[in-house]
Amino acid sequence: MNLTKTIKVELMKCKNSFIIYVLLAPIVISGLMLNMDLYFRKSYVLSKYSKVINDGFYALIIENHLALIWPLLLLLFIILISISIFYIDLKNNCLTHLFVSPLKRVNYYLAKWIMVLLFTVLVIVVEAFLLVALAKIYNLSNNLDIELMTRYVLLQILTSLGFISVQIFLFSIIKDMGLLITVNVVAICGSFLFLRNPSIIKFNPYLHFMHNTPFSDPNLLNQDIVWSIFYMILFTAIGIAYFKHQDIKEA
Repeated sequence: MNLTKTIKVELMKCKNSFIIYVLLAPIVISGLMLNMDLYFRKSYVLSKYSKVINDGFYALIIENHLALIWPLLLLLFIILISISIFYIDLKNNCLTHLFVSPLKRVNYYLAKWIMVLLFTVLVIVVEAFLLVALAKIYNLSNNLDIELMTRYVLLQILTSLGFISVQIFLFSIIKDMGLLITVNVVAICGSFLFLRNPSIIKFNPYLHFMHNTPFSDPNLLNQDIVWSIFYMILFTAIGIAYFKHQDIKEA
């Protein structure tokens, strides 16, 4: 089975599963938080960043990113969606059948990576539309900067590549869902200790989401993108190599 067919099979498996709820969760939570924030604190939000910017739409993007923890929601979503798409196969005991040949293993690994990326892109794009819609509903700006929003979407995608690759790699070595969740929780808690140290953030894929807005420090942003791409290549290569030669009994 080639990669394209493998991806189609993955899509079919996700179609009638609980994945839809995982996809909706970050958008629903973000939408509720944004609405409550704008409904009760619109004037405060606009004045909060007035010394830096004078556009309500820009203020909404920054508020969503900094005060309303969108980076954390996206981080948790990628972890949950990665675990979920593998859980479907573990639950149905499909791994032994899938690991018959090395080629099938490679296609399976890449298909999972692509699925997580597609779902991540989908959530990021929907969140962007949500921001634009709320900016119009609450009359935050007369001139919505779609070019800037497009850039914001691309920056989020680029800085998520390394983290996605880390999650798929973790599954290749850890098949226990409980242990996988524990590893991620410990990693997140440990990572937040270094939030105020920009020189370390670039080395930690769990923190690459922190500086991915168009208003972020260009140097920090560029470093995070470069390291995210580097981690994507590194962990995908290591993950495929390990997954390809893994003992079926281990799976």
